[in-house]
Amino acid sequence: MIHENFKTGKTIVIDDQYEEAKPLLDSLTRLHVPFIYSQGKPNSDYPLPDRNKPAHYNLVFMDLNLDFQFTGGLTTEGNQKTFKGLHSQILNNLLKNSNRSFILVIWSNEEEEYKEHYLNIFDKDEKYKTSKLPYKIISLSKPDFFKQQEDGTYTFLGEKEQELRERINEQLEKLEAFNLFCEWDKVISQSAGDTIDDIMGLINDISDENQREEHLAKILTAMSIAYSGDEGYLKFTENQDRTDSVLLTLTQLLNDDVDRNVLSERQQEFKQWKAKDISEIKEIKRDVNSSLLNNKLLIFKPNKIDLTGSIYRISQDITGFEQIFFDTFDNSKASKEYIKAYKKESKIKGVIPADELKKLQDDYCLVSIFSTASIIEINLSPLCDIVQGKIVYHRIVTGYMISSEYYNLTQNNLAYFVKTPVFHYNGQDVFLGLDLRYLVSSTQQEIQKKDYLFTLRTNLVNDIQIKLASHVSRLGVLNL
Repeated sequence: MIHENFKTGKTIVIDDQYEEAKPLLDSLTRLHVPFIYSQGKPNSDYPLPDRNKPAHYNLVFMDLNLDFQFTGGLTTEGNQKTFKGLHSQILNNLLKNSNRSFILVIWSNEEEEYKEHYLNIFDKDEKYKTSKLPYKIISLSKPDFFKQQEDGTYTFLGEKEQELRERINEQLEKLEAFNLFCEWDKVISQSAGDTIDDIMGLINDISDENQREEHLAKILTAMSIAYSGDEGYLKFTENQDRTDSVLLTLTQLLNDDVDRNVLSERQQEFKQWKAKDISEIKEIKRDVNSSLLNNKLLIFKPNKIDLTGSIYRISQDITGFEQIFFDTFDNSKASKEYIKAYKKESKIKGVIPADELKKLQDDYCLVSIFSTASIIEINLSPLCDIVQGKIVYHRIVTGYMISSEYYNLTQNNLAYFVKTPVFHYNGQDVFLGLDLRYLVSSTQQEIQKKDYLFTLRTNLVNDIQIKLASHVSRLGVLNL
């Protein structure tokens, strides 16, 4: 059943009336979906989670009237402002980011009266808007499952519980693409549990609780030493450095468990594939904007600027950069493209006169392109050396960042030249060109002073490091 994908504790139910929320909570419990319940108020019996520690939720069930003092409907502008401000504040404080990454399920007796005003909080032009936009809004229509009593209270119709569970599943199983992410979330959670179980299995045979805790502390110490080395561990002056070594070790174990579980545990298959041949693949790449997607696949910004793959901008000219640029660009191809564009812009038909053509080639060279390039450096030091405190000098390779319109004008047969795929950065589609001949060293103090831009992700860094290793250890060829 589709609810399997929501078993990772990423569900929250917000309803100020516990008795009205209880049937929903019971249904989620019977579906084995872990959840958090809140009455939507900081000082209630079930307060909202700490606003200073926002989280990711896949599923948000929400009542539409959460103000205990709120009465009189939404006939006045003041009540409308109060209503919208309250709900937008709850979502803004509750959710971690502004991505459309959660499903909102409306569970309310006041839906008919309040829903129109509630949806306004997702309008970009609304003053009391939320920065959190739901991926999908689903209605469960609470009145369908309750009977109003003479005193104005509502009693849940017990015979409707099965229908409630079925309606939840029916609505969720329509979202096949979103469910794939939830499935992956479940695999990660399962894999993390497997990783922890592997380590905890080393202490399961110890009967005494105090001895188990003592031995687990020794295991964590040994893991930190295994990652950082004997000398590296002893050089750490901060407990956090030792802890980082343990967590990075667990992360390496987790990666293996994730790979195994993705392949061995057959997940619910995704069937909405949009490409069946080469022409449709090209259409997909155009429609999704591959450079924007590459921005997510290739680069990110961690909380440190000295990690492997960090990119720095060099403001001043450096010795040899001009040579890097002219060596890695194909001047002949660039000139042809320039002349082709010139003819189109000038509406010239036929052959350009020889003297005019020579002037164009002489004037152009690569100077106009050269002026648009930014000098950059990339940190290719091994991550383990950085974490273990073994770095004396960082390994730095020089190159450039330049517009993607010049991507096909670079040389393709240079052993020392590496270029990245095109990605979107700072409002422009760009790529990096790296000259492996310009491998230099930099101290930690120098690294901290550099103009940090972003960091390349692991797979791309690994590819560059392999090419760098091949370059520096390449055998020579004996010949006459």
